[in-house]
Amino acid sequence: MMNKFIRNGFLIAAALWLPSTNAFTSLTRLRKRNQRLLCRTTNVRVSTTTKAIHSTQIMLLQASPSSIIATPFYSSISADTILPIFSVLILYIYHLRLFKKESSGTSKTWRQYQADVREGWARYVRQTEGWLYAIQTLRNAITAQTFLASTVLSLLTVITGKIWDILRKTTCRLDKRLLTIQLTSIALTMLFSAYQFLQGVRLMTHAGFMFPVKKENTKVDKIMRQTQNSQWLGLRFMYISLGPIAWTVGGSLAFFVTSTGLFMFFRSIDKVPLGLYDEFQGEGI
Repeated sequence: MMNKFIRNGFLIAAALWLPSTNAFTSLTRLRKRNQRLLCRTTNVRVSTTTKAIHSTQIMLLQASPSSIIATPFYSSISADTILPIFSVLILYIYHLRLFKKESSGTSKTWRQYQADVREGWARYVRQTEGWLYAIQTLRNAITAQTFLASTVLSLLTVITGKIWDILRKTTCRLDKRLLTIQLTSIALTMLFSAYQFLQGVRLMTHAGFMFPVKKENTKVDKIMRQTQNSQWLGLRFMYISLGPIAWTVGGSLAFFVTSTGLFMFFRSIDKVPLGLYDEFQGEGI
């Protein structure tokens, strides 16, 4: 299903972005001219309603040469709208199917495997009372996730500063709205990524204090399982943020290509290596 969806998306992208050479050249020129006229119409302020209607009619007549009639139905404006929607749907449908597969229990994913390993590790630490070993392992994991959270926030600060400078220099309202949407999508994905990394740090710190005190309590096993889910979500949204970043830098086509690449990347890393989970279960960890 997803392969057909991706293939149809590529066909639509090709139809939208790769027409014949002459048509594409005229479409590009027409798009730039209409964009200038639209920005000019949006920014200009006239004193009376009559003048506003009159100037708008003149601009519409100037923006309607015979080449508009020859322009196909799928314009560049349609491409800028359709391709981001396809990009979001690709990632959304993939993760929806992934969660359904995990909840059905038909097959194990890499996230479930790692969560089972952490839960078994916590049980092993409690049974052997290897507190020093547990604290050293938790310290390394906390350091790694703290570094990832600070890296994501630092990148977000740099990206926000660059886009904010562009927003202040932009005079077209439509461009400002688009940049605002792009900046918001980048900020949401990266902030949620950093939040999940910090949640994992908080849970592992709590587990470190619980180990020697609650020796027979299995709650710490569940906490370690939650730390893996937090780390997985942090990494996943960090990867997903590449889509809005590509959209801001390269446009809607770059967003679509990046989402397709992320889909293939996620599909490869979400699989448990063949025989690994059976070996894990056989050892009774």
